[in-house]
Amino acid sequence: MMHLNESQIFETWAPLIESKTGVNDSYKLNWLSKYCHYHSLNESYSPPGGSFAAIGVAPQGNLGGYMGAVSTPTSTGVYANSQGSGDKFPSLLPLAIQVAARTIGFDIVNVIPMSGPTGVLTYLDYVYAGGNTDTYAKPTVIKLQCASTFPNTSANPGDAYTLGTTASNLQLLFVGFSRIDGQPIFRVDPAQLAAGTAPTIASVASGNLYAGLTAGSGTVTTGTITPALVKALEDHIQGFSGSGDANQDSWFGPFQTGEELGNGMNRGVGETTYYNEMGLKAYTKFIEAKTFQVAASVTTEQIQDLNKQYGIDVVSMVENALVNELSQAINKNILAKAFGLGWLNNNGMYGAEGVTLNATLNPGVTASTSASYIGADGNYYSITVPGFSGFASSTGVAYENQYTVQRRILSKVLAAGNVIAQRGRRGPANFIVTNLQVASAIQDNAQFTAAPITNSINQNNGSLYPVGTIAGMTLYVDPNMKYSDTRVLVGRKGADEEPGLKFMPYMMAESLQTIAEGTMSPKIAVKSRFALVEAGQLPQTQYYTFYLNLSGIQIV
Repeated sequence: MMHLNESQIFETWAPLIESKTGVNDSYKLNWLSKYCHYHSLNESYSPPGGSFAAIGVAPQGNLGGYMGAVSTPTSTGVYANSQGSGDKFPSLLPLAIQVAARTIGFDIVNVIPMSGPTGVLTYLDYVYAGGNTDTYAKPTVIKLQCASTFPNTSANPGDAYTLGTTASNLQLLFVGFSRIDGQPIFRVDPAQLAAGTAPTIASVASGNLYAGLTAGSGTVTTGTITPALVKALEDHIQGFSGSGDANQDSWFGPFQTGEELGNGMNRGVGETTYYNEMGLKAYTKFIEAKTFQVAASVTTEQIQDLNKQYGIDVVSMVENALVNELSQAINKNILAKAFGLGWLNNNGMYGAEGVTLNATLNPGVTASTSASYIGADGNYYSITVPGFSGFASSTGVAYENQYTVQRRILSKVLAAGNVIAQRGRRGPANFIVTNLQVASAIQDNAQFTAAPITNSINQNNGSLYPVGTIAGMTLYVDPNMKYSDTRVLVGRKGADEEPGLKFMPYMMAESLQTIAEGTMSPKIAVKSRFALVEAGQLPQTQYYTFYLNLSGIQIV
């Protein structure tokens, strides 16, 4: 039996193909050489006279034998079988190998190896103190985490509220809303700061919150109210270190509203005023390596026959498939967590400022709706999606077209990057993850010159991992997202010590092989043990996920 000498075929045909066609890709030259070789063997024969048609021969049916239609042999029993057409059925292509989806999760997180299966992370928390929520020595300011939304969005610094019942209450002065989650922050009335003059904050937190200094004068919010100390770095309060000449101005924060000056005390007041105290809290977070594991078995016959016929090391290929299985699982775990953290940040910003980057891209839909996705804490959060807002006319659609709609996506991405820089306070965003449809729209709009944005988007077909950069942020396509899943994750991969999602492998992919006693067939198991850690204070501020409502239209 003659076997192909592939190197000789390549040496014979490749120079000719390259000179005639200009093709210089080694893979293409390889298969084109084989193609030309096969055609050379099968088409080089020319009968006498140059054509079969010129030869006077009897019709094929008059011959004593013929090849007949191509058929494969079958064997269904001793007496029921067919012999086939006698053709040789060669393997025309190499053994087909399946290709896994891209894993981009590892590109967007820091990797910090663990030396053991467990560990701890230590955190420091700076709070406004002076006391605590469960003692008679009350803290100077508190944040009330209300089960029902605090409705007084128009409340002004210094407005009086009462927490508790008529028999036991605590008087509070409104300060502002948290920059992170939008929950209300209050100053404990200075008259009630002396030990023992009123109940502890925790003891009255189960009661309602009322407007005014008299309990029952107007219910503001009901349900579970959890008091907490206020984080000083995230929610700075102006007035804590001094509030006006006489130290009697209202405290406010953490947002600048253009309505307060925030002056300090004059010298005489400063000399006779006690310092307000801040506190330092240190605590640890326990880290445990989680496990992904999978196994596969192969038969002795598979090992022998595939090696002899195709030269394949079956054990290695199965092991590679198992490693890929774990890689895919870890990749989806990372991306789901990152998208969930971004959705938490979206929800927190909406609660704190009433602003979301969710958008409707259909010019015909002006009514707002909502979108609900899971946060990194496992809870679902429903966030408003504003209707389409036009700029050119009262109807909002007069001058809109496909490219103006696509351009809105770039504006949202840029805004999300700036939100991370402002709320996260660590630096700008540096990556984007979205689906194929949104990425294609960004590619299509990359050179929109009427309103350009700095980018290096590659418009070549198939350039998706990554696509390029937008305003310094690298754009990736998650191949596991549906074409209709139009969420966009913008995030920051910072230094190892910065807040954010950290991938901490203990055993990345450890392989174990055993032999089955009965069949002597090998079994391969692969185990991965790692921790996916939400490190640092408020790690969600390093990510932002927004939703684009297409409402039936296609943006590409």
